[in-house]
Amino acid sequence: MKKLILSIALGIFTIASLTAQNNDQEIGLIGSILKSEIKVFFAQNIELASSEANLFWEIYEEYEEAVKPVSRERIKLMEEIIKKGGELTQDELDAKIILLQKSQKKRFDLRNKYYKVYKKKLSVKVAAQFYQIDSYIYTHIAASLNEGMPLVKPKAN
Repeated sequence: MKKLILSIALGIFTIASLTAQNNDQEIGLIGSILKSEIKVFFAQNIELASSEANLFWEIYEEYEEAVKPVSRERIKLMEEIIKKGGELTQDELDAKIILLQKSQKKRFDLRNKYYKVYKKKLSVKVAAQFYQIDSYIYTHIAASLNEGMPLVKPKAN
């Protein structure tokens, strides 16, 4: 578990620094590594019967695809804040917070949607494990992202 947290923190820190340099290829590579680490973490921490495994991963792939645009929105938002060094006008700051809230709600809504899918197609146990593990990972990623972000410095419009 500590290895995953370290990988996530390192990956997010690197993504944050790379977004400032705008190197999409390197960001994609780091994202791919992070995605693999997350899958390994899921595999190590979820209890699946052999008959459940294929369906679990099939649904998980759908979930990853659904989450991808939400993650891109968050990275774009971070990139904009980093480029400005955290110095935003009141209006810009308000707009960023509203976008962040919408992004977090989309992510939360997707987790809820896929919890229901897992519950229906597999079991409550698998659905609950998915929900808990995904929530755990997302919480650590969000914390790492927040650590790497400059504090906002509101300035007059």
